[in-house]
Amino acid sequence: MMQRGTLLGFCIGLLLAAPAWCEVRVSVQNSNGVAWITYECTAGELVRAFALDVSVDRGQIVGICGFIRGESKAGATGYGIFPASFRDHILAGAGTNIDWSASDYTPLANPADRPNDTLPGLNSSGVTLELGGLWDPTVPAAIPGPAGTLCALQLSEAANVRVSANLSRGGVVSAFAESPIRPIFVAGPVGPSILGTTLQNGVMTVLFNGGELQSADAIDGPWVDTGDSSGNHSEPVGTNQMRFYRVRSP
Repeated sequence: MMQRGTLLGFCIGLLLAAPAWCEVRVSVQNSNGVAWITYECTAGELVRAFALDVSVDRGQIVGICGFIRGESKAGATGYGIFPASFRDHILAGAGTNIDWSASDYTPLANPADRPNDTLPGLNSSGVTLELGGLWDPTVPAAIPGPAGTLCALQLSEAANVRVSANLSRGGVVSAFAESPIRPIFVAGPVGPSILGTTLQNGVMTVLFNGGELQSADAIDGPWVDTGDSSGNHSEPVGTNQMRFYRVRSP
């Protein structure tokens, strides 16, 4: 009986000592055909760095923008330290005066660093991103906020965009070792696309995004504007009537 009580007490002690995992959501958000990579700390977490793989199921990723540069400061908080890019394009000739405005200073990882775990980069179907944060902990206004944008990716065509952790570079790293993070990744469609259709009681409902819905009675047209850019379109259809839909870019 004494041994069982001792073992139970030991197990309870382990449970109480285990760190609480905090969730951070990393998502793909569509805005006018551009894939914005965003983050959200759900319970007061603080992230030190993001290492991410972003890929598309069609076309290519052709550009990157929308990121901050350099240290996180009051009025301009975020993740603007890009390790590989800093090493390759800034550190060599920076001295003590760092010019964060260099055109080739971006979050794109260098495939040569980890050839087996780095996506090819721009003008391909996938990129690996490295974004770290550096701030003065004595200045609360300089600390990155609980939610924000990391960068934006420009696509050659509408696609489903997937984001995941690049584990060899650490994935999503907590600013505090005692507060480990469990990241949740949310993919999404970017650009004009049909998201889904339902037919009920003779009414066709089409969910879409990225522009104005068009319809036609044949797959090769002629296509007619519906005048609807709301993302949720309903119209009656006749029995055995063929109906096709597509989304026209703004």
